[in-house]
Amino acid sequence: MTQSTPPAEFMTDLKQHWPFPAALDHCTLVSACFAAQALTPQLFTLHELTAPQATHKRQAEFLAARLCARHALAQLTGTAHFPRQQENSRIPVWPQGTCGSMSHSHSLAAAIVGSSHTWLGMGLDIEKVISSERAQRLAPSILTPEEYQRCAQFTAAQLALHLTQVFSLKESLFKALNPLTGTYFGFQDAQVLDPPSTASGQTRLQLRKDLSKEWPQGSSLPAQFTTLHGSVLSLVSIAR
Repeated sequence: MTQSTPPAEFMTDLKQHWPFPAALDHCTLVSACFAAQALTPQLFTLHELTAPQATHKRQAEFLAARLCARHALAQLTGTAHFPRQQENSRIPVWPQGTCGSMSHSHSLAAAIVGSSHTWLGMGLDIEKVISSERAQRLAPSILTPEEYQRCAQFTAAQLALHLTQVFSLKESLFKALNPLTGTYFGFQDAQVLDPPSTASGQTRLQLRKDLSKEWPQGSSLPAQFTTLHGSVLSLVSIAR
C-alpha cells in the first residue's frame, strides 16, 4: 500500500485547484512545491516506485510530478494510482478511463488528469521565466517569423515573459499531440495565433505541418496559461 501523503520535508503546498481562467469539465489539477535536497531513496521505496537512472535533481522532479498525478487521479476517480512509465519512452501511461499530463520546473510540480470519455489528450507545462539575455538568444529558434514580428517593439523584459509563454504553450501542445500522432514536431512547426494576453490567459495554437491524417497542417487548438508561484503554467486540452 502506498503512503497517501508525502513527507513535508520533501513536498509542501500539495493542493487541488484550478488556476486557469476557463474551467474544464471532468478533469482535476494538482500542484505542489518540492525540495530536491530532501529526496531520499527511502521515499521511492515508501511509494513503491522505481527511481529513474538519473541525477538527484531529475529523480526529485520525477517523484514530485507523480505524487501530484496520483493525488489528481484519486480526486478524479477515487483510486490513488501512479501513471505507469512506457518502455523506451518518457510518455506516461494513464489508468484506463483517464488521460493526463505532468510537468515540473525548479521547485514546482503539477499534474492534470481528465476523463477519457471527455478528453482525448492533455498537455501541461511549467516554465520559470527566462532571463532577458537568454530570451534575445533563443527567440529566433522558438518564434516563427510571424510571431517574431509581433515582438519588434517589446522591451527586454516583455520579450522574456512573452517568449516563456510561447515556449510553454508549444511544449503543452507537443505533450497533448505527440502521444496521439506519434509524430515529432518542433517549435517552428506550431504557431500562436493570438498574441498571449496576460489579461485573458487564453489563446490558440495552429499547426504549421502535417502530423497525421487527423491532425493536418492548419489544425488549431485552444490553450490557456497563467502564473503559479512565479512560473508560467500552460495547458492544451483536446476534447473528444
